[in-house]
Amino acid sequence: MDKINLTIDGRLVEAVSGMTILRAARGAGIEIPTVCDHEYLPPFGACRMCIVQIEGVRGYPTSCTTPAAKNMVVHTQTEELRTLRSRILELMLSGHPNSCLVCNHRELCEKYRPKTIKAGRTTRCGFCSDRDECSLRNLALDYQGNELNLPTLYSGHNLERDDPFMDRDYNLCILCGRCWRICEKIHGTPAISIINRGRQARIGTSFHKSHVFSGCTFCGSCIDICPTGTLTDRYARWYGKPDQQTPSTCVVCPEGCSFFVMTSSDRIVATRMTAFTREASLCAVGRFVYAQIVNSPDRLKLPMIREDGDLIPVPWEHALSRAVEGLRKYEGSVAFLVSESCSREDRYLYRQLARAMNARIGFVPGAMGGDRLTPQAVQTAVESGEVKAALLTGDFLDKGGLCRLEYRVVLDCLPSSATETADVILPVAVLSEVEGTYRNGSGQIKSFPAVTPPPGSARPEWLVVRDLAKTMGFDGFDYRSPAEITPNIVQDGAPAPFPGTPRQKIEDIPVRYRGHLLADFACALESLGLPVSPVGPLPKGMLEGYQILEKREIIPNFHLLKIAAPQVARYANPGQFVIAMAKETSERVPFTLVDWDADEGSITLVVEEVGRSSREVAALKAGDHLAHVTGPLGVPIAIDRKGTVALGGGCYGIGGIYPIARAMKEAGNRVIGIIEASSDFLLYMEDKLATVCDELYLATKDGSRGIKGGVQEVFTDLMNKGVAIDQFVVIGCTFMMRMVTEATKPYGVPTYVALNPIMVDGTGMCGACRVSVGNDTRFACVDGPIFDGHLVDWDEIFSRRAAYAREEIEAMPQNADILESAQAHGLKTGHTRNCSQ
Repeated sequence: MDKINLTIDGRLVEAVSGMTILRAARGAGIEIPTVCDHEYLPPFGACRMCIVQIEGVRGYPTSCTTPAAKNMVVHTQTEELRTLRSRILELMLSGHPNSCLVCNHRELCEKYRPKTIKAGRTTRCGFCSDRDECSLRNLALDYQGNELNLPTLYSGHNLERDDPFMDRDYNLCILCGRCWRICEKIHGTPAISIINRGRQARIGTSFHKSHVFSGCTFCGSCIDICPTGTLTDRYARWYGKPDQQTPSTCVVCPEGCSFFVMTSSDRIVATRMTAFTREASLCAVGRFVYAQIVNSPDRLKLPMIREDGDLIPVPWEHALSRAVEGLRKYEGSVAFLVSESCSREDRYLYRQLARAMNARIGFVPGAMGGDRLTPQAVQTAVESGEVKAALLTGDFLDKGGLCRLEYRVVLDCLPSSATETADVILPVAVLSEVEGTYRNGSGQIKSFPAVTPPPGSARPEWLVVRDLAKTMGFDGFDYRSPAEITPNIVQDGAPAPFPGTPRQKIEDIPVRYRGHLLADFACALESLGLPVSPVGPLPKGMLEGYQILEKREIIPNFHLLKIAAPQVARYANPGQFVIAMAKETSERVPFTLVDWDADEGSITLVVEEVGRSSREVAALKAGDHLAHVTGPLGVPIAIDRKGTVALGGGCYGIGGIYPIARAMKEAGNRVIGIIEASSDFLLYMEDKLATVCDELYLATKDGSRGIKGGVQEVFTDLMNKGVAIDQFVVIGCTFMMRMVTEATKPYGVPTYVALNPIMVDGTGMCGACRVSVGNDTRFACVDGPIFDGHLVDWDEIFSRRAAYAREEIEAMPQNADILESAQAHGLKTGHTRNCSQ
């Protein structure tokens, strides 16, 4: 192709004929802002952020669609262009939650809360799991400063969680078109596209069908290419931005696809395609389930031996000796059943050990179907009694076959019927935890590195087999790494090719890994029709009592529930809370009492969806039942005549201050109410609060209503006007309460805060809500929840709140919506376990 020269921002740039201005600029290291453009996609020109000025050309063409021409003179960073881009950004942000971008407290807030809050809907950057990678946020911080001149028009689209692996919040969508364009490029016919017109335009499936029935293969390319937090991986979204990506190979099935392993702090959080091409696309298991296998909370971590019928953990040396002792006893009647999904190096050592022991060996396909599949010769030998002992690397035999064996050594990563009957369990590292090579169904040899540590004391299989052989006294097993084993592999058979192409057909995705049903630890697969092991019905709550009388989402992400709880309503007082459990297996979670009616026997809660338990509660509907409601708990706030009492509320605290305001008003106080929200569409209960407050002030972080700022700005304004406040009570997130106490302290205004956000168990047993108040150690649930905010050690609270961050992420439920959706679409589901990450 012919080469041409053009000038961009005063620099002579060489380009190829037909290349766009944007590509030419990037090749020269000149950055032009864009959101919709991507190197794997053809030019689209939707966002218009890449506009430029070209001498001799009228208007402002988009650089992503305009071809570079010989001797063209282009300007990309003029003041006029910067102003136009700011206006374009304002238009995009007017339909995208943006309050954090213009909040005066953003930097301080992100300092104290570096991790995003695990909310359902994303109503601001602090709730957005894609905050650290959001292209729109980065552009806004660069171009907009701290002001937006257009109001935010929140679309109010439903949060879509009805497919197996994705959450879709189209309130964040800017219609860049990347998702459907990459879907079309990779799969030919896109499963999604732009639907509706004008202001109602959005991305969706034809006739609003579930993605399960839209032709979606769940390759994840739309998630990985989305520039905002609109499309997110339900499993990986809350781990934050990965700090490393490593090329590797998926060995769950014989396809042996190449991919990137995405890790954060040495923990796998996701996998991604190596390129946005049809050839590099992944199946649903490779993209979404691989990480869940590695991170399964059920992983085997310790070697165990059976003593008097019970399995007990022992040191590795003891477990190896016991395994060797048993296998030696049955020498000549031992069989190895080995998964084909292990590395070539592992299989080589298994063969060498079997040969040395004169044992039968069979390799089980790595992508087994719904029924357990074993090599027929070994199966027959077990059934006939010729084989009396076995070394198993997975869940390959049914109960009958296992019971016929007299001795069982299991090298595996997950519990199964094999480990239930095992005499020795040797936990092994798998997938991203091991290194080696793999010959896929096409005969191609691929390598994979170890990028994450195994759980507990689990070890790579090659190391376990080597040590078994050395303990038996066999020569020729003195290997120090898989790399030393590889040259010895002269010939190894490729695993059987997978039937069909799993990258293109949902029905062909793997069912088992090492004999384990994949849907058992990735419950989302059940909604695709994959089989799951029955575990019996879970309790759905009490048949009588604790019925939800009313349930509605009052603002995005906040749910009002009126619950039948007559005993709680009879004794409730302002400032108290209840412990609620959605199901018998749910966590115990505290919720502040917003209102109660002793005559009706009801209590009212405002539940903010910010984690597993609140997610379960938010998923309930009117007429459903909570398993448990315990209360009222906590020490009520003292209600007496103070004079002028100010009450500040934010988030759930807007509802939380209502009963206190009502009681303070009835006690003869002048009551000043101050409520804050990120934007005006997140304010609620204004009319109800106005009936119990002499004055009600509003504050929004984006200035869309009331004072721009928060409760502390309103307080400072009142102080400057000479208003005397005798007591201040503040309820909201820990950051908001801290900021208010710092604002009131110089004025000497007694300020009390409700520390409900730091509670876990709610009874004083777990100690998680321990807090230093002055020189004393208190427990928020039994000594509070209300304390003198000026005496609270806020630094301690913020440091301790991060202690269980990973555990909270792993507890997030995945099946609150998908199973209901599957049943609604006629899919047969039998999964009843509480499936979390």
